[in-house]
Amino acid sequence: MAQKAHPTALRPKNTFYQGYTHWNEPRFYYILSTIHNFIQSCCLGTTHYLDDIQINRHIGSIIIAINLIHLHTKSKRRIKSRRYKENKLKIKKQSWTLVACRLQAATKLIQMFTGTKKVILKVNRLKTYTRAVPKPARRQIAYYAKSFHNLKYDYARYGIQLMSLLLKKKANTTSLCRFIEQNVCSRQKRKRHYEFLRYLKQGFDSLQKYKKLNGLKIQIKGRFTHKAKGRSRTWKYQIGQMPLSRLNATIKAEYKQTQTGYGSVGLKIWTCKNPLNVVTT
Repeated sequence: MAQKAHPTALRPKNTFYQGYTHWNEPRFYYILSTIHNFIQSCCLGTTHYLDDIQINRHIGSIIIAINLIHLHTKSKRRIKSRRYKENKLKIKKQSWTLVACRLQAATKLIQMFTGTKKVILKVNRLKTYTRAVPKPARRQIAYYAKSFHNLKYDYARYGIQLMSLLLKKKANTTSLCRFIEQNVCSRQKRKRHYEFLRYLKQGFDSLQKYKKLNGLKIQIKGRFTHKAKGRSRTWKYQIGQMPLSRLNATIKAEYKQTQTGYGSVGLKIWTCKNPLNVVTT
């Protein structure tokens, strides 16, 4: 029996390697992946998500252009009471200042790692709030965004912002993959995974009529729930059409593997942006 080919293996991909004199091809892609990990680690523990990264080399310098998405957990309108100072909670370090300091330290590490004279970092930051989400969609997830559910559903406000940006073609699959990965890992209590998956389904269903994507498909497979004898489970969700067998359809895929308290979990996300009747070259 013949082995089935991977659905995205035969699709043409843009290669970044252009025959540099100082770096051969294996070393070039190793440096490229290491720089990507450096930049991605700067966003850990914050509400900033790395959406896209472009790395170019010109003579003796490296030019890095990155797109960041800053998701806010609170709205712009903050009501301050008379006892605001006494009742003020400890704010976590999720600000842009922390990310900027990390990026500045990362540029020095990249310069030492690559051995170049100069590293130029260009950052394009997109700030979003919950009010940017359409009001009918916010009403459908109002249960998760209530004030007494802040600790239980701490991902509700900025999660719906990210899903709205993805369906409007303003975000990449990498951001959604990281959002799902970090929440699947952190939900270690019983039935918390079911609540997070239910939130994902309800959020995408509420934003479905505002989508500009042709199709979206999410698959989570592994041991992330309480099952007898550690059995794995597969969770799938799809919006629109996903023609994996058509080579003329522009499909972007993202794969992640993570560990939970019950075992390993594999995460796959596919997005199809162009309509089916358009032939891309």
